[in-house]
Parts: sequence; structure tokens; C-alpha cells
Amino acid sequence: MLRKFKENLICWIAYLMVGSFNLTYRFRWQGLEHEQKARTLHPNSQVAIAIWHRNSIGCMLSHAWRRLAILISLSFDGEVIAYVARKFGIHAARGSSSRGGMEAFKQLLKLHKLSYDLGITVDGPRGPIYKVKGGIIAIASRTGMPILPFAAVGRHEWVFHKAWDNFRVPKPFTEILCLYGEPIEIPKGIESSQFEEYAEIVGRSLLELEAKLKLDIEAKTPWH
Repeated sequence: MLRKFKENLICWIAYLMVGSFNLTYRFRWQGLEHEQKARTLHPNSQVAIAIWHRNSIGCMLSHAWRRLAILISLSFDGEVIAYVARKFGIHAARGSSSRGGMEAFKQLLKLHKLSYDLGITVDGPRGPIYKVKGGIIAIASRTGMPILPFAAVGRHEWVFHKAWDNFRVPKPFTEILCLYGEPIEIPKGIESSQFEEYAEIVGRSLLELEAKLKLDIEAKTPWH
């Protein structure tokens, strides 16, 4: 009973903090033409959004109150993220490659049929950092959804260097720069031996987004 109370309290505090910060954020967008193109590639205009785990907060908040479902691990950290996500109108599918993987895959397929976009932290929940795992490739191949690379990074942020991915939290009152990359189509019915090839393509695209954002932030390039 006491443990459950503590867990609920932590979830509520996390939501209170993230929600308070979100009221002060200003979101700036580039690459919207890539999102528009991606939606033309699926009969129901659905996409599989690929992000790095370290950008989870900015990416989640930038897509609040859209018809989006995200894959979240079964850990307690995942429970906190799922709680916060639900408060922002985002559905949580629970599972990972190490725990509940097949059940999570089935959940995502079901949510695709219910017309949700799917969001996946491609190197999560435990890394290694910047290493794309095969889950998003399997989902995209099975559903026909194009993969839409995405990054959302605050101009000013806290970085948790002890976390495996150097997790980011945008500071209050900062701009969050949101950038889509070119959509990536995955052929239907590909062999598992081909997953690595397409995972590398997704990884390169996401790293290019990171490099673009880093350059613009360091140069203080204005986004409108």
C-alpha cells in the first residue's frame, strides 16, 4: 500500500513538473513538408515516428493531444513516462525488446488498426545510445507506415550525464526546436536479415537531425 502510494506520488510530481515547464515552452518547427510527404505514403495518412530516447520529453510534448501511441518500457521509469504521456493525450503501449516484446508488438499493430500514429524510441529503453533496434523496422514493414525521423531539442536544457543516453530536459522558458527528416519507406515482408540495413538508414537520418539542431543552437540561428 505504502509503495503504491509512493509510486503514484512520484508520477504526479513528474506530471506537475513537466506540465508546469510545458506552459513556458515555445515550439518552433522545420521540416513540416517531410511530415506532409510521409502522410501521403500511407492509405490512412499514418506514420511511425522515430526518435532517440534522450529527446523523449521534447518529442512527447510537441505531439501532445494528437492521435499518437508511444512504446514505453515496463520498468517503473516507464510507468512514470506513461502516466505523464496520458495526461497529454498520448496513448502508451507497454513493453520493450527485453520485456514484453511480443505483447508490445501486438499492441502497436492493434493501435495502428485504430488509426494511431506510432512513436518509438529506437535506441531505448536501455541503449546503447544512438543504436537503432529492429522494432520500428518490423512495425513499418508489417503496417506499411513510413518511418518519419524526428527530433525536438531545447535551446537551453539540463543534460543528465549519468544516464545511459545523456537524457535531456528542456529548461523552462526555452524554445524547443522541432525537426522532421525525410520519410523512410520499408518494403513489406522484408527478412530479418535486412533489418540492420534499414536500421542504419534510420540511424543516419536521426544523427543528421541532431547535427543540424546542434549547429543551429550553437550559432543561435533564429527559427520562426
